Amino acid sequence: MGTLVGHAAQSPSEVGPMIARRPSELKNTGYELFMLLLSALSMINLLIAVLASPAASREVAITMDVLILPIFLADFVYRLIRAPSPATYLVKDWGWADLVAVLPLLRVFRLPRMARTVRQFRGEGREQLVRDLVVSRAAATFLITMFLVIAVVELAGIAIFWAEGNAPGANIHNSGDAIWWGLVTITTVGYGDRYPVSAAGRVIGGLLLFAGIALFSVLTGFIANVFLTPAGRRRRIAARAGSPEALLDELRALVREQEQAAASARARLDDLERLLILRERATARERTQAAAGLPPPS
Repeated sequence: MGTLVGHAAQSPSEVGPMIARRPSELKNTGYELFMLLLSALSMINLLIAVLASPAASREVAITMDVLILPIFLADFVYRLIRAPSPATYLVKDWGWADLVAVLPLLRVFRLPRMARTVRQFRGEGREQLVRDLVVSRAAATFLITMFLVIAVVELAGIAIFWAEGNAPGANIHNSGDAIWWGLVTITTVGYGDRYPVSAAGRVIGGLLLFAGIALFSVLTGFIANVFLTPAGRRRRIAARAGSPEALLDELRALVREQEQAAASARARLDDLERLLILRERATARERTQAAAGLPPPS
């Protein structure tokens, strides 16, 4: 407690580096890692669309790139709104490249953002990154799980399109069918409008079912964590990675909690002291009556 109060008593310039070492351009570590992985997946899709020989792989990769377009658009808007200077972000911080990279076949313009993120991760150091991920582990787990869902659905779509493409009686005829089948299978919904008929397709479907159970169990745990984590613990977690004001609010909340605990302990101590006094008086009365030869009270 004394150490925390000592930190809070320091000037903002001293406290700032301690709890706000993150560069202004770098957002939440879990979010940045999610966007970095999603950008890498988009780069792989671009290579598949250009170099891959099976038509199934190209179609699924391009379709998935179109489906994740809103995520990149939302990322650009988020960075533009949060930027101290929108003009500086657009011109000097490669914001224009983020905007251009929203288009699926132009995701190569995402490379500057990926390079900046990797460089800033290195600047923060492994220990700080791990600490940030631990502090915001619920949100980080949710985002990484969402990326895994996207990647697994795409991989399963490519695999099932390849396995079912020429199978007799197949009902998965294009990339849209393959991705739709992957989504309803990984969520264990299984509408039955699209299903594998070949042995290889059924093996792929079985593996995807197990992957869906594992991934959505993590998502269920995240939702439970959001609703069941006590407010006091959420405040403490936020203060560890927040501003000096957040740390000060956390210290005040901690002092209030300790004062309440101390008041409760004092009340229990007073009750115990009164009980002991009553017991001593009763014992003294019994001794007096015994000395006077009076019978003990019934």
